[in-house]
Amino acid sequence: MTPINVWIVEDDATYRRTLERVLSRADAINSCRAFPSCIEFFTTLDDEPATRPDLILMDLGLPRMGGVEGIKKLSEIAPDIIVVVLTVFSEKGKVLEALEAGAAGYLLKSASGPEIVKGLQEVIKGGSVLSPEIAKVVLDNIQKPVTSEDYKLATREIEVLEKLSLGQSVKEISRSLAISQSTVSTYLARIYAKLEVQSQSGAVAKALRSGIIK
Repeated sequence: MTPINVWIVEDDATYRRTLERVLSRADAINSCRAFPSCIEFFTTLDDEPATRPDLILMDLGLPRMGGVEGIKKLSEIAPDIIVVVLTVFSEKGKVLEALEAGAAGYLLKSASGPEIVKGLQEVIKGGSVLSPEIAKVVLDNIQKPVTSEDYKLATREIEVLEKLSLGQSVKEISRSLAISQSTVSTYLARIYAKLEVQSQSGAVAKALRSGIIK
């Protein structure tokens, strides 16, 4: 896999420096930059378009502009940049809010350096990454359905969502449903549009909350 450019948005100076040092040493990462808040991050993104990152590691408890707000803004102005949350917060509400905002993954700061790098590689390949504690929140402690809204999902689209909820990749879904990978990608695009989400993790979280899948 081609090495990726990663930017970190983290207000804890000590953790930020440690994380930047760890990621800079990883073969899978081409370059790494860090910012203490979303304000500095978005300013640099505007001022230096030629150095745009492939992926952002975003904390949630940030000053002036919170992580979820930052994820929403980024999904509007640069939806091609992937966001993975890296935070201490494991509460159900924060997890689902971040995933629905467009985060492609959610890691806790208890994750080791190699675990973080491995997760970023998985996300870049089109998958998603969740810390074990977060996967349990999503799958076991999901909110009860709060709406009967009909998102007009086709049967096959629901099947794709169910496979996503099991952690299957596009390639695995293609194989299990006996359809091409390009067809799976087409279904995913339709699902994102109908559910108004930006990522696989966001689609699964919203589908679970709405009772579309169990």
